[in-house]
Amino acid sequence: MHTRYIVRSIAHYRMNVVVKILIISDFIGFLAIELCTPIFALFVVDAIPNTDITVVGISASLFLLSKSIFEVPIGMFIDKTRSEKDDLFFACLGVLLIGIGYLCYIFIHSISQLYILQIFLGFASAISYPGWCTIFTHHLDKGKEGFEWSMYDVLTGLGMAAAAALGGLIASVFGFSFLFIIIFILSVLSALLLLTISKQIFLYKNKQ
Repeated sequence: MHTRYIVRSIAHYRMNVVVKILIISDFIGFLAIELCTPIFALFVVDAIPNTDITVVGISASLFLLSKSIFEVPIGMFIDKTRSEKDDLFFACLGVLLIGIGYLCYIFIHSISQLYILQIFLGFASAISYPGWCTIFTHHLDKGKEGFEWSMYDVLTGLGMAAAAALGGLIASVFGFSFLFIIIFILSVLSALLLLTISKQIFLYKNKQ
């Protein structure tokens, strides 16, 4: 009932179309990533020789470190222009690179490759996040910011919750390679959805 109410609210609530698309795009993107997150350690230990839980912890740290290093400079760079073209470009590029990164998990066979890929995924996330947040902040409906942020958080949370259970099922039945292909396809879909708001964000900036 709660999930149905949230979906119905998104469908019928008078929300800026840009905000709606951004929420749906991130819903798909987080759903894709969360398909793998809960079982990532199992994949690493199973797919890469001579690995243990320490390797998993280091790989997670490398991802977060990479994201932290690159995110502020990228945010400062996109703030240099008033146009939202660069914001949208970086948001789409980051989502696509994330999808490609997960697809590359199919081909890794060593700890060093895992670490490099984790650094790459951190960089891709750093590219995506500032642009997405900038556009979302600009287009929030005045006086409804709290509701729209909460709607975003609840919907993406529900998607991640569903994916956390579904990812394990997919991997157990079809294997990790199939799971990574699904993540890639969903990431591409998320990026394509972002491209549908290009006219709206350019018109918005022209009014400034």
